[in-house]
Amino acid sequence: MCAPGDNKGWTTRLFVLVFLAGQSVYSIAQTGFCGGNLGDNIFTAGDFGSGSQTVVQMDPGLAPGFQYTTSVPPDDGEYVLTNNINAWSFVYPTWLRIGDNDVDPKGYMMVVNASFAPGIFYEQIIDDLCENTVYEFTADVINLIRKNTTGHILPNVSFLIDDVVSYSSGPIPQDEFWHTYGFTFTTGPGQSSVKLTLKNNAPGGTGNDLALDNISFNACGPNSSVSIEPAGRICENSLYPLLTAHIDADTGVLQWQVIVEGGQFWTDIPGATERTHQIQQLAAGTYYFRYLYSNTISSIDNPKCRIVSDAILVEIVPVEFIIRDTLCEGMTVELGGIEYGETGIYQQLFTASNGCDSLVTLDLVVFPDPPIIADFETRPTSCEGADDGSVFLASISGTRPPFIFIINDSIIPAPNTLIHVPAGTYTARIENEYGCFDEEVVIVEDGPPLDIKTNEDTTIVLGHSILLTTQSNLPVSSATWTPVTGVGCPVCLSTYVTPLNDQTYVIEAMTEDGCTDTDSITIRVDRTPVLYVPNVFSPNGDQVNDYFSVTTDPLNIASIDEVLIFDRWGGIIAHSASLMSDESVILWDGETPHGQALTGIYVYLITFTMADGSTRNVHGDVTLLR
Repeated sequence: MCAPGDNKGWTTRLFVLVFLAGQSVYSIAQTGFCGGNLGDNIFTAGDFGSGSQTVVQMDPGLAPGFQYTTSVPPDDGEYVLTNNINAWSFVYPTWLRIGDNDVDPKGYMMVVNASFAPGIFYEQIIDDLCENTVYEFTADVINLIRKNTTGHILPNVSFLIDDVVSYSSGPIPQDEFWHTYGFTFTTGPGQSSVKLTLKNNAPGGTGNDLALDNISFNACGPNSSVSIEPAGRICENSLYPLLTAHIDADTGVLQWQVIVEGGQFWTDIPGATERTHQIQQLAAGTYYFRYLYSNTISSIDNPKCRIVSDAILVEIVPVEFIIRDTLCEGMTVELGGIEYGETGIYQQLFTASNGCDSLVTLDLVVFPDPPIIADFETRPTSCEGADDGSVFLASISGTRPPFIFIINDSIIPAPNTLIHVPAGTYTARIENEYGCFDEEVVIVEDGPPLDIKTNEDTTIVLGHSILLTTQSNLPVSSATWTPVTGVGCPVCLSTYVTPLNDQTYVIEAMTEDGCTDTDSITIRVDRTPVLYVPNVFSPNGDQVNDYFSVTTDPLNIASIDEVLIFDRWGGIIAHSASLMSDESVILWDGETPHGQALTGIYVYLITFTMADGSTRNVHGDVTLLR
């Protein structure tokens, strides 16, 4: 819609140049949501639909910048449509286990593993728009990383108009809540088409995982409400009230509509185009009235160019109607401020606010109260904090199905007689068709806390590995070691680790029901080189101590890089390099470029590389005997 009046609450304007039909026009984008009423969502599939399959098997082709997958969880650069992450056979331990952002338990959402370079999540071209009209573009986004998880990049979503960034969500917090992001913009003169895009704006790396839902694109207009005079219930065949449209705009066109409660479609009221509308005579029932509003007569019939007012309820009660009810003995029903508890026919005359009377007849049947005896039992949760405890009906006498099973005033759908609940105190009730009941207060105990233990703190030699094992008092469905540096299997309960420096490793384990516990181990690394250098050798061919050799730990010493042998005057008489590290490494056989070295004392310098890549050296003297 044309922006009405000033733009209070809109703090920034972005001018985006787009090109249509060979001429330049300007779309004006404004941060913040629509300040008035919205039209119908032009993105009819923006909630991704719903279905019984946990994962949509057919590629929907929604995200040009990502690859669709049916293998969950998605890998970097992939996305999937799903209605329940918790139903996956495996979930990354750092991810939330959620359904979509809707009351429909089968509704789908788009789950994106966006760790690669920026890419397009969603893109759609909208035609048949109206010029000089305000539109709102929004989406619901959630950061999939569980709060208190460190070292993960926050997602950041850009909203684009015709490939130009017009709004960015900024870093999406790691708080386990859905957030709605979006903005408004105004189409330029002659503009009837626009391309709308959602794009990943965060850098690559660990994290940047999110879910999208409820992508919406609506016309935006002034505040539009309805009042009624006189208010209150209306009796059938009375004088019907007057509806008045209240619009924060002096100009524009409207069309009144009506729908009966439970109906599927709003219907235009012929000729009802003024700001006041006299309701015509209607049959008894409950109705809702509203109006469509747009700038011009030509755009009122275009769903993409109009807004919808608030709706108002109008209840028309019949002049005469009958209520038939059945009660259990000892219970009462209220009619006109009077309580009735015996079988009989009762009448009350009601006066509506406009002076029209209605006659109500109550046909009441009271049944004897049978001795209903219900025995309820409970089972504790599998672990502390889980929600898989249960309350169930073990036996019942005094009635038979159909009866109603109620827990804390919530009806459990038949034929279920068991419900899974967290630990707590509950009121369990069985009620027959006449309202006769038996109830009991039951307690669901909490299960034991998950308790995991790994190795005690220890010290290892640089280059060596140690097996970390984990014991648990409960079955564990997933585990994560942090940090992952030097860890052979970061998601295994038991794994070898090879730290190069002193390191504390933390394991977090989780049961299938979401109970978690952590434990840690600190491993100190002894960085002393494991290298033994002898002080004498005798290269006389008797095959006993014929070589100047060193004994090493191949896991600790990666390589012998260079060996220099010096005579008493500092001259180099032997040199070797790039020797493979082994338990025993020959450094010198007693030969020089000029023949055999004479008996005497020689100085050596040995340079070697440790398992962590650091370079060390050792020097000393060795005695040669013939």
